[in-house]
Amino acid sequence: MILVTATLLLGLVASWLLFNRFPGLEQGDTQESGNQNPQLSIIIPARNEEQNLVLLLGDLSRQQAWIHEIICVDDGSSDDTASIATAAGAKLITAAPRPAGWLGKAWACQQGGEAATGTLLLFLDADVRLSPAGIGKLLKAQQRSGQVVSVMPYHQIASRTEALSLFFNCLQMGANGLGLPQGRGKNKQTNPYQIGLYGPVILISQADYQAVGGHAAIKDSIVDDIALGQKLRAKEIPFALFLGDHDVAYRMYGGGLRQLVQGWTKNQAAGLAKTPLSVIILVFSGSPQSLLRPFIWLLIWLGSSGSRPG
Repeated sequence: MILVTATLLLGLVASWLLFNRFPGLEQGDTQESGNQNPQLSIIIPARNEEQNLVLLLGDLSRQQAWIHEIICVDDGSSDDTASIATAAGAKLITAAPRPAGWLGKAWACQQGGEAATGTLLLFLDADVRLSPAGIGKLLKAQQRSGQVVSVMPYHQIASRTEALSLFFNCLQMGANGLGLPQGRGKNKQTNPYQIGLYGPVILISQADYQAVGGHAAIKDSIVDDIALGQKLRAKEIPFALFLGDHDVAYRMYGGGLRQLVQGWTKNQAAGLAKTPLSVIILVFSGSPQSLLRPFIWLLIWLGSSGSRPG
């Protein structure tokens, strides 16, 4: 009984630390307080993304914030990715043959980064969805923090299989220190336990991107977002992580259970290798509450889905 009580108490403390806060993006006008609209270059690496790309480009056409340019890097697509990008008015780059030692996404992002002429670079995965206020929220976060900004998008779920990602999303949030308490004083805007960025949404200044060597510095990294975060830390360039909402969302692994398992296995294995031991202990100590909570959500969702007609 004492052991059970102690475990529960430890889990409560770990849960409080891991999910102490939920840093969301604020609504607001980037013109407030005299701020000027920056030259924003949006870079979308895409390979066989015709279904997602048409949605994302449609979202970008409806943004309230001004966008300097949209660059789509077609990485050897065999579908209509290229024609969709061109029809939407995006600048199309056909990726050159990948050199030895490079992985696909890093190579596509590097070419997009080299072609961009804006002072700010926003790397977006093709499956990201944005409300008309989405870009404005990202720009405001960058202007307020003065840091590299990365967002874990709100996960839109369209099937019961995809609901399993709730568990891994909570693991990822905890392991990356997203919800840990902020520092104080000079360290208020930094968190030593945040191990990397979130690949779907990365907003970085051209100067910081060049300072870390761009994607060329992480050309052989399987999980490029973690690797880029490590490069930023090595250069002492701070970054701020946020949770997305319906203004910044995505749908992941809609191809079924096998795709979900393969995707999350890769991400979790690479992330665990970079996670500080103290945070790993917190994550697993919090399992009675924080790690079982997604299963409760899942059961509730499955029950509500099962009661719907059709």
